[in-house]
Amino acid sequence: MRYVPEQAANDAAEVADTEIAGLCGVCAAGCGVDIVLHRGRIQRIKPRQDHARGIVCTRGTRAAEVVYSPDRLLYPQRRVGARGEGRFARISWDEAYAFIVDKLQAIAATHGPEALATYTGRGNFEFGLNEMFAPAGPAESSANAVLYPMGSPNASGVGSLCYVSYGMIAPKSVFGEVMHDVADDIDHADLIFVWGANPFTASPPENMVRLKAAQARGARVVVIDHRRSETARALRAQWVGIRPGTDGALALGLIQVLLAKGLEDSAFVQQWVHGMDGLRVYVTNFTPARVQAITGIPVGDIEELAVAVGTARGFSILMYTGLEYSNSGVQAIRAALCLQAIAGHLDRPGGKLIRTPGGTQLQRNTTATLPSSRPAIGAREFPLYAEMRNEAHASMLPQAILQGDPYPVRGMIVSGSSIQTAWPNPGLWRQAFAALDLLVVVDRFPTADAAWADIVLPATTMFEIESYQEFAGRVELRKRVVPPPGEARNDYLIFAELAQRLGYGERWPQTERGMVELALQGTGISYDALAASPDGVALPQPEMRFEKYASGHLRADGQAGFNTPTGKLEIASEWFR
Repeated sequence: MRYVPEQAANDAAEVADTEIAGLCGVCAAGCGVDIVLHRGRIQRIKPRQDHARGIVCTRGTRAAEVVYSPDRLLYPQRRVGARGEGRFARISWDEAYAFIVDKLQAIAATHGPEALATYTGRGNFEFGLNEMFAPAGPAESSANAVLYPMGSPNASGVGSLCYVSYGMIAPKSVFGEVMHDVADDIDHADLIFVWGANPFTASPPENMVRLKAAQARGARVVVIDHRRSETARALRAQWVGIRPGTDGALALGLIQVLLAKGLEDSAFVQQWVHGMDGLRVYVTNFTPARVQAITGIPVGDIEELAVAVGTARGFSILMYTGLEYSNSGVQAIRAALCLQAIAGHLDRPGGKLIRTPGGTQLQRNTTATLPSSRPAIGAREFPLYAEMRNEAHASMLPQAILQGDPYPVRGMIVSGSSIQTAWPNPGLWRQAFAALDLLVVVDRFPTADAAWADIVLPATTMFEIESYQEFAGRVELRKRVVPPPGEARNDYLIFAELAQRLGYGERWPQTERGMVELALQGTGISYDALAASPDGVALPQPEMRFEKYASGHLRADGQAGFNTPTGKLEIASEWFR
């Protein structure tokens, strides 16, 4: 064959790598990356320089393995064997929707619409999806309210297990805000506790970058954990080993020493704290000696840490599941928040900062329950959770399915989750799944729950969709990088069409672009302008102010104080009464 230079150049161009500036699609963090494609397939991803979140974590480096896994679900399937056998036959999307809609409507007609429930997991933590199908009320949600217009109050999800104690109930009951509107100013802190958290393995791991920078300028980092975590080892930080489930006792012990040595911020306490007298009495029971017996932490370490907190110029706490995943999680987190506040580090530089209200916000397409709806499953047992989230508490679903208490649940849609591998007592969940009249699973992979489903629907990864991401005062378009495999569909479009077939699809745009345009309404940003901006478009925010509780910049009425029943930081929470 004769060598043709032009043909060789064309062949080389066909196989040359291309690079796309986009967002990572492995998790919901939305890290800015450059995605390298070879012959149209993802080869690798790299951190995007100068992006607000230009990071690639360990999971991100394996993105191609996720996208091109041979285990991906490719087509809708209907069960042909017994529940749990995992025997399915391929069907069309029309057949799948017809089956699901018929079953949902039959269950609602026989048992009432409250007999239907949804459950969503971390696999559905995609920003646009969460914002478009969120229950009305909470500032953020991971539940899917697609069945609310039918009359079901039973959207539920992994929030029943995770985040809500830490991110919503505890801070709301202390200073009237949720963690969505709070951030620790570790960039200006000279003392940082990493308490029951592991930034090294977090999604995204951006706090590791900030912690290393803090150490470089001389800040002290203390890791409080039951094991010497990856974070402790990577930072070579001081590690305080603690007996699991005793974090609340440590926080109370630190407060006891702080007060005994007169290191609290007395001016803040006197003017802005409700319930301080009761706390002073209560913590007398938590002497360093007793706290050592409870936590396993030496007396000298407890005393020294308390003095460090009381004398720090800026004290930040990064905490999460280590405190939350315990029987007393809410109160343990409340104690840690109170420690930080009474030491003088709330809404001050280097401490826990509350977002200044106002600024340009994206449009949320939230959905309220119908006035005629019955209380959600779990509202009786978990009233604070129900109030904060406007959703069902998933721990009570097996009881409703198997015992009809407080009323029967006969149909479920499980999306982006594997309940059997996430929740305690998987055998109980298998019994519950076996007893349902309808179980639909929407996922990228065949989960443990899928084996018990009547219908399994194939969903896309976030590399295969168009959506949007908000972070750091910016909004960025999530661009489709590669086409979906087989007949997989965007989770958003799956649920939007389900709503359409149930008769109320006008509530949700039926295209990805329409969904993005809805989110942009009222911002002054057009879809075309967003699409033309690789690094996103700024959402103007008010200037950061400190000590907003004193200046009247927290409350909607303009009065000084916190958004709490007393207007003060509540150690004794009136919200709980």
